Amino acid sequence: MANSFDEKIKAWLTPGLITVFGVFSWSLIEEIRGDVKLLLKNDAQTQIKLENLERRMTDAERVIYAEKLFATKPEEVTVPKPKKK
Repeated sequence: MANSFDEKIKAWLTPGLITVFGVFSWSLIEEIRGDVKLLLKNDAQTQIKLENLERRMTDAERVIYAEKLFATKPEEVTVPKPKKK
């Protein structure tokens, strides 16, 4: 009789545990999917901000160098060599 009782418990307990594990795993997967979507959205917004900033900096450099607000571009600056005594 004890064997029969053990078999009945195993027959009910195993599918129940598998179901609980499956539901728990599914909720974790859904949470991870939501987090990934949020991170991708934030990354896309950051990329757009960087592209806009790069465009604005390019426009600002064009205005600065076109108006000759600086004598030379930074890459054109040469450092004079020290004189030997």
